Amino acid sequence: MHYLQHLSYFGIFLLLALLDVLIPLPEEIILILVGYTVYFGTLDPFLTILVAIAAFLAGDNTTFWLSRGGNRLIARWTTKSATPLIERYSQKMRSKAGITLLIMTFVPSIRFFAPIVAGSVRTPWRVFIFYDLVAVGLYVSVYLLAGYFFHSQINGIIKEFEMLGHLMIYVLLLAIGIALGIFMKKQEQQK
Repeated sequence: MHYLQHLSYFGIFLLLALLDVLIPLPEEIILILVGYTVYFGTLDPFLTILVAIAAFLAGDNTTFWLSRGGNRLIARWTTKSATPLIERYSQKMRSKAGITLLIMTFVPSIRFFAPIVAGSVRTPWRVFIFYDLVAVGLYVSVYLLAGYFFHSQINGIIKEFEMLGHLMIYVLLLAIGIALGIFMKKQEQQK
């Protein structure tokens, strides 16, 4: 949270554009936390939504074109993680690309595969960009605004985790104290 509070629009763009590739965190959680910080910060909610949409579109288009061009890294990566679910989406993408892109965007952990599947089945770019724009616009708006409007509930959750963190420190210190006491008692008995 400390780092998210100091993000600029450029920082938000980089975080979200590289999110699937480099950062192993669920996008939904990051978007909610960005929306939460927007409530308390100096960032404009509307502009933040536009920056987030642009970031996802940049990442999605890059992945789309790499998979469409047969990039070996993406092909190898997707074959390692390909599941029957992804195969089923590939079949649906061939027949109904638009609705499949919309559905894949809102399925957790599957959104990343939407541009890969679309590119690998040769979905026309105009179809892809239109539906990806609609899907990403809805996706970003829902999660960012959820973080923005439910900031008080999120603040309560964060405080609970802080309390849990303090409790864990006390338990750890107590455990260290007991361990040291036992160690010192054994040392004393050996003498």
